[in-house]
Amino acid sequence: MDRNKKVLTPMVENGFSPSLERSMGELKLTRNALAVEAKVRPATINDLVNGNAKQINFETLKAVIDALNRMAFEKGIVKRHTVEDVFTYEPTKKGAQ
Repeated sequence: MDRNKKVLTPMVENGFSPSLERSMGELKLTRNALAVEAKVRPATINDLVNGNAKQINFETLKAVIDALNRMAFEKGIVKRHTVEDVFTYEPTKKGAQ
């Protein structure tokens, strides 16, 4: 293993809390339905819901948020989803140093 390569840790260990499951519940969406609508891997949605994601591409994040917004609109729900509907951030002692 390359000694200079940074080891990635799950989002929950870095002060990020998943909120996607709540958002999906409000829309009565399954993980698979969101993955299909967002055109992302089901494993990506599972990692975001469980807090196991180690990184996320902005294009992927945008696809998930856009899918939430499309599905909310289709269901007649007046809500504009944002990044906070996927995860939130609370600085950790580790990150504040």
